[in-house]
Amino acid sequence: MDDYSTSARTSGWHHYPGEVWDERKPITWLDDWPFWAYCIQHYATSEAPILELACGNGRITRQLALAGYTVTAVDLNPHFLSRASTYLPEHVRPNVNLMLQDVINLDLDQQFAIVLMTDWAFPAILTQDDQLRFFERLGRHLSPSGVFAFNTPLLGASPIVGQFDALSQTETKTSAENTIRLRHNTLSEILLLGKLTGFEIIEAYGGVDKRPLLGQVGDDLTLVMRYVG
Repeated sequence: MDDYSTSARTSGWHHYPGEVWDERKPITWLDDWPFWAYCIQHYATSEAPILELACGNGRITRQLALAGYTVTAVDLNPHFLSRASTYLPEHVRPNVNLMLQDVINLDLDQQFAIVLMTDWAFPAILTQDDQLRFFERLGRHLSPSGVFAFNTPLLGASPIVGQFDALSQTETKTSAENTIRLRHNTLSEILLLGKLTGFEIIEAYGGVDKRPLLGQVGDDLTLVMRYVG
């Protein structure tokens, strides 16, 4: 963990048990798949690989591979990657590359037309410095006009069930006896991060059901951002 970012070391996800995540998000839980499939259909190209960041147990990675795409899937938790490998059907294994990396220090020497980050994984990037570095590194891995689709809690609208620190905008909570931390962002912060790193928002919703983003209780930030350099 010495070469990992502050967020990777302190968010609680690098050692989160794989079997516990399987209980929270079983491989068969696909309620959000229609949104990610929509993003792929609109922004992916048939010949270009897809990058999934913080892939967890690979439930979305698996669906992408089954749909015929080549996928590079990254996570910082070796237990998650082990689960993801186990769940891949034999006939799609050659089309999936599972990699252990901290997304904030992403280094793949490859570019992608579309990058996905599902399951509220983005809020594990806890500081503005780490978020800025993340977007900078992400831009290097996107082809011209490539897109990044993700969802993240919306400060003031997404429910907080743990202890919230208003100064750092981070929530600390217990998940199956494991302590995790996540950051709640505002839309204006994401817009500024994008402006500083060459990204613009091209689609914005209040959830993966594509409801309008109104900032009401229960909304999150479900965004598609294009890299404009």
